[in-house]
Amino acid sequence: MKNLTPRKISLLLLAAFGLLIIAATLVAIRFVRDESRVYQIGHLREHLQTIGQEVAENLDAGDPDSFEFLEISARIQRENENYSYVLRDSSGMILSPSFVAGKQIKMENIRPLKHDGSAFVADIWGARCLVVIWPFPDRPLELLGIYDNSYIFDDVHLTTGAFLVLLSTVFAILLLLSWFWIIPALERMYARRDKAERELQNARTLQQKAVTQAFPLDPRFDVYAVLQPMKEVGGDIYRCGMLDGKLLFVIGDVSDKGTEAAFMMFLVIGFMRTRVKIGVDLGELMGEVNGLICDNPDFEMFCTLFLGCIDPDTMEMVYCNAGHTRTLVDGEFLDQDPQLIAGIQPGFRYHTQRLQLRPGARLLLYTDGVTEARNPERAFFGEERLQAWMRERPAAASCEEDCRSLLETLDAFRGSARQNDDIAIMSIRIR
Repeated sequence: MKNLTPRKISLLLLAAFGLLIIAATLVAIRFVRDESRVYQIGHLREHLQTIGQEVAENLDAGDPDSFEFLEISARIQRENENYSYVLRDSSGMILSPSFVAGKQIKMENIRPLKHDGSAFVADIWGARCLVVIWPFPDRPLELLGIYDNSYIFDDVHLTTGAFLVLLSTVFAILLLLSWFWIIPALERMYARRDKAERELQNARTLQQKAVTQAFPLDPRFDVYAVLQPMKEVGGDIYRCGMLDGKLLFVIGDVSDKGTEAAFMMFLVIGFMRTRVKIGVDLGELMGEVNGLICDNPDFEMFCTLFLGCIDPDTMEMVYCNAGHTRTLVDGEFLDQDPQLIAGIQPGFRYHTQRLQLRPGARLLLYTDGVTEARNPERAFFGEERLQAWMRERPAAASCEEDCRSLLETLDAFRGSARQNDDIAIMSIRIR
């Protein structure tokens, strides 16, 4: 099975389909021929019965010319050689026509066509003939209609034969088209599909490596995040971790979807991780990310980003927002300056902001897939519903429970409507 290429598979399927069609056609042809024989034999028996009744009436009347029609038939048969009528007795001796009277007809290679023996095919006078028999009801006589078999059935044979030739021609053309056009097109389609699947798998791998899989175990923080792409791979991303005793986190949203967006975000996150370890200021780091996106001609997209750093000793959060959604802190929207989206203007200078937090503070970061979720009536979930949801959350709920609860709330709000954007959610609580 491993050696079966798309071309071989297609040819096998086509061959199987062709054999099935030919087999069905042969069965149909056999049925048509049999039905044609039944019809023709029935028609000939009716005609033979009419002649037999006339013969019986002439015999009853003692008409010396009762066999005249048979003599005429014999003359026609000699000229046309398509059919002849013979009257014979129970011993098989011919009574008429007169030129063969007193003899028996030699029949060879008999093949019955009727179960009662009233019609059969046999070799007579060196030719393949159809023989139809009509017995006289009250006399030991029977009337035989002897017909040229090909004369009776050639039309059906020619029609079915022509149909077989046409079917074979169509099938041959289909094979040629399949070999030179259809199968190569399928192979190209399979190759594109395989390439797309490989790229998609690579994008999934990149996204899985980019997002945080194991959240910080520092007892001073409770952190959890979820990602729910609209497609198999999305452009939303999050990352968090401890550096020098501080919690560093980022959440972002690329303007595009799919593999290119995932690849861009993977590069951005990788670049940021390297620069953060050096101790670059968050505003300066955001400027470098902006330059990375603007200077790369392959990135025909932009992204929103929110960078944050919380020092548990001073309870101070330093953050920088590049056009991202508003963060919720203890149920209130953070007073933040939504600066220019990264990737729009080269050389833009970003600045940081600071916020003093309290013990037990809860932060919720999210992408616009949350607030822009729509229900069947096309209404947005919006910031007011999000804020109301967070204010109703139990104080003892974990960050993981918060993330799961928000996803369930969004699903219930959308109802039968489809998800229209990627969703990333990050919940942080200071213990």
